[in-house]
Amino acid sequence: MELFSLLLKIRTEIECTQAEMVEKLSLHHKVFANLDLITYSRWERGVSMPSTLRIIHLLSFAQYDVIRYLVKLDLKLSKTKINQMRRIVAHAYDQHDLIQGAFYPIPDASFKHHCGSEPLTDMDKLQRICDSSGRFFKLDHIAVRERCERSIILQEKHALHILTCEGKDDSLYAHAMLSVHNLHERELLRSEFRHFYNAPRDAEVRGEKVMFFHSAMRFSFKWWEYTCAYLLQVLCHDPEIKEIFFIVRDKSSAQIYTNFGFKVEAKTENEDMNPFGGRRKLISISRDDFLSHHGIIAWLKAHADLLES
Repeated sequence: MELFSLLLKIRTEIECTQAEMVEKLSLHHKVFANLDLITYSRWERGVSMPSTLRIIHLLSFAQYDVIRYLVKLDLKLSKTKINQMRRIVAHAYDQHDLIQGAFYPIPDASFKHHCGSEPLTDMDKLQRICDSSGRFFKLDHIAVRERCERSIILQEKHALHILTCEGKDDSLYAHAMLSVHNLHERELLRSEFRHFYNAPRDAEVRGEKVMFFHSAMRFSFKWWEYTCAYLLQVLCHDPEIKEIFFIVRDKSSAQIYTNFGFKVEAKTENEDMNPFGGRRKLISISRDDFLSHHGIIAWLKAHADLLES
């Protein structure tokens, strides 16, 4: 689908002139602050093209499905940026090979997500997830059952997304968590990220937010792809999430992600160093920089079937 036809479609739907469209976009988001009629007219005639960041905010303005249209649109993408994403993918695949070489493959594994009206309430699984998280995060002052009960409330409030990889017998093989926080909690996360979950948090998350994504185990390449697809869907459906935080566990990972555009926010203290990779690091990237990265858009286009399912 050509961008100029999408622009005309949007403007026709809201029944406005090009000048009115420019005014509406300028009021919608700061990325359109310097937009003028001549530039917009060139977009609609296919003479030039807006940045991918502007395209994303244009789709949000029109209340269109951002992922669906990023996949459909015919966009000129930077090969350099695409290669930056490919290096992240290749690193994930290397980890897959390492894990599969050390463990027997798990047949018929299924991936599930839990949030909102469908929270994970199985106390045995929640306890195992809490125990696993406690190996890295300092959770000394909160009883396990209390943490499990609290996690159910957070899921119901869309403040916590739990992803699980489960076997036919309902056994739990891997999990990942996307934890959504009010923006004012950002500094606490940066300064004490290993102790972050010891601090009581508000289940009501409103306004601008940050997301903390952590996966306890890579498990397999398909699992990694699933968690990536879910993360992108959450970001596209909640534009109030302004920044994403990850933990990287070795030097090579940190370098690959910083080349992509992430920045190192903090590193663990008082932790036994991994002889192969040093201390774990907290890295971050803004929502806009992440979603508008040409490597992410190319990945979305290549995984349209996964996103549909």
